[in-house]
Amino acid sequence: MKRKIVAVCILIVCIITIITGVSYIPQKLIKTDVKEIVKIEMTNGHTGQHVEIMDSKEISQLLANLANITIQKEQSAKEIKGYHYLLKLYTDKGEVQQFTISEPDTIGYKKVLYKTKGSLIDTTYIEHLF
Repeated sequence: MKRKIVAVCILIVCIITIITGVSYIPQKLIKTDVKEIVKIEMTNGHTGQHVEIMDSKEISQLLANLANITIQKEQSAKEIKGYHYLLKLYTDKGEVQQFTISEPDTIGYKKVLYKTKGSLIDTTYIEHLF
């Protein structure tokens, strides 16, 4: 009986370790096929200004930079206060993704802080859209 309890405890610890480790694997920032995105809503975190982008050419231009960004989990974003930009991506079915850009190399996604790997986000182009 004791062996079963020890084995189950070891199995639980291993599963938790694997799940935690997998969450730190680098991943693409944009989770949806960029061709399916029909609208992007952006909010400037400094001014509160809100912009909706529905022009397919502007969407493609904005996503050209973002689609190549790879991110890796850093730490809990619960401590993060504020952001430069909030982006919401939509397909025909509704909102599919939402994230904040705190710095050209820092993303907040699902209450977790991520750092970009290899490339920075072109915040100059995003600012131009406001």
